[in-house]
Amino acid sequence: MTIKDTFLSPDYYPSFSCKGPECRHTCCNGLTINMSQQEYFKLVGLSCSDELRQELDLAIKPLSNPDPYKYAELCHDFFGNCRMLMDNGWCRLQYECGEDVMTFACRYFPRSPRLNIAPRVSCSCGCEKTIEMLMESEDGIKTTSGLYSFDLAGEEKKSEAYTKDELEKMQNCLFDILQNEDISLDTKIADIKDFLESNKSKEISGLRSQENDHAKSIDIIKLKKIAEFVKDQYYTMSDYCDALLKAAQSDDPSAALVEGCDKLHSSFPDLDMWICKMFVNDIFYTQFPYIGEEMSMTQAGTLFECEIRFLQMLLYSNAEHISSKDDLVDLCMYFFRMADFTPFSHNAMVLMK
Repeated sequence: MTIKDTFLSPDYYPSFSCKGPECRHTCCNGLTINMSQQEYFKLVGLSCSDELRQELDLAIKPLSNPDPYKYAELCHDFFGNCRMLMDNGWCRLQYECGEDVMTFACRYFPRSPRLNIAPRVSCSCGCEKTIEMLMESEDGIKTTSGLYSFDLAGEEKKSEAYTKDELEKMQNCLFDILQNEDISLDTKIADIKDFLESNKSKEISGLRSQENDHAKSIDIIKLKKIAEFVKDQYYTMSDYCDALLKAAQSDDPSAALVEGCDKLHSSFPDLDMWICKMFVNDIFYTQFPYIGEEMSMTQAGTLFECEIRFLQMLLYSNAEHISSKDDLVDLCMYFFRMADFTPFSHNAMVLMK
């Protein structure tokens, strides 16, 4: 079905374009691609070359408990790559048959139109181009509106728990904290936790404002447990987690992480600002903190701190391997692919207990 509406989006969205074959880590790499029943039968009956048909037959697998909107998936090869990916970085399916036969996920990623609360669209930080655009801009993220059209398998079920005004008011408060240049990243994390735990989307008042008036409630032991789990579950994060575990198991973990922190901030003075912009974008993209009707605001605050602290520790512990902005982007991109498209948040909350 075609959805045409006025969508709210971050201000970078209208100028986003895919890097195509110039992308270092295509969205085909490691991500599970689900398709609707309609898309499945379109590909099964597609008129194409024998070579493409052979690859499609190997790639398309119906799910064990399918429904009309999530009916089958495109399976990766042994190396975790999509079988449609050509050596030059192009999509074989699009190259031979055109864009119209592609699945919704392949056609639009990293764009994600959302309709359950209000028409909103943004790009995932699981795409290197999104992160690069955020880093290149010297200004904070603002929102804009535009008329867009999407061909979707179906329309999201409308939320009965949250309204457009509630979501925007809540997120604007979170954005104001994260993009406040007068306070440190540590204070921003503490203020956001306080704000969410107060369970009020009102003006930001009564929050911690002193730089030293905060405590990191997530210690290295909990982050180590998360790293051990992530290393075993997500192969794209394995090497990054190895470095974190090495630092955590050293004689002085704090000193090792401080050294990495200093090295990265020396190479990238805007690192904290970039991290904040990535999380502003991710909050918009996931509709945080309304990501699950069973998640309390206190749990949302804990999850936010967990995710941002884990990303920090991954960056600091891998500092010796981050010699360019591309290296930094790659780590962050793989982190958000894991955080946004796997059950990471649920598993992290369990490990935090």
